Amino acid sequence: MSKKKNFENSEVDNSTSEHPDNETTAEELVDEELVIEDSTEESTIPLSQYEKIKDDYLRLAADFDNFRKRTEKEKESITKTTISLFISKLLPLIDNFEIATSQENVHDETKTLQLLLETVLKELNVTEVGVVGEEFDPAIHEAVEHTGEGEKQKIDVVLRKGYLYQSYLIRPAMVKVISE
Repeated sequence: MSKKKNFENSEVDNSTSEHPDNETTAEELVDEELVIEDSTEESTIPLSQYEKIKDDYLRLAADFDNFRKRTEKEKESITKTTISLFISKLLPLIDNFEIATSQENVHDETKTLQLLLETVLKELNVTEVGVVGEEFDPAIHEAVEHTGEGEKQKIDVVLRKGYLYQSYLIRPAMVKVISE
């Protein structure tokens, strides 16, 4: 058995607050507003109804957990897509700075800007793909030319660097492949 306390509000005479001459104490207001009654009740719920409520609760909790996981994955996907789009828009600029710095007479400002762009890529955890001597992987490399007759394929020349963001391919590396 459980004890239950019922609180009933009685009407409060608001005329005392309108006239400053009629002063009442806080205890009198509390006594007028609040009436406490003690009563004992026994409530019973059939077992089948209890099981149904419990099952509904567990389903709702599982649905909410799935919703939370799904929205978290969507947030991660949106973040990856946004950063990938940002990086893909920067790639022509990065390529042009690499071409410019490979020339003979390069200004210090050009080198500084290239280093700044490389720093931004590192801070965003973007990694370069396509290194000479690396084994050829068609998932991340784009072969433009293929020479040799062997089974083992390696990168001979990198024509254009590729980039990955957290195992998400932004741009494949354009390479020449040699078979050994």
